Amino acid sequence: MPISLRLPKDIEDQIAGYSARQGVSKSSVIVRSIHEFLNRNAQPSSLQIYEEVMATGVDKGGDAKSDAKRAAAEQRPHKMLVRDAIRQKHAERSDRATKTSKAK
Repeated sequence: MPISLRLPKDIEDQIAGYSARQGVSKSSVIVRSIHEFLNRNAQPSSLQIYEEVMATGVDKGGDAKSDAKRAAAEQRPHKMLVRDAIRQKHAERSDRATKTSKAK
């Protein structure tokens, strides 16, 4: 598919000089540059992410269960604080409800 592109004069001159020195067309230089850019900046596929994560987990000697346990242990103090706050709130509401029902 043809694409029209306006390049600054200095970049066009650099591409022309490089292509003349290397004996390749300006189009091939531009296409190769675009390929290299896309390869450097491409988002990894879900398969690549999975393989990287699995390889990292195996290299460190970890597995999914130990990772989950470690994450739970790290979060546990926060969870306990939240649970205690909820229990206290429920106890206060229950006490108020009990007092209200006894007063009637």
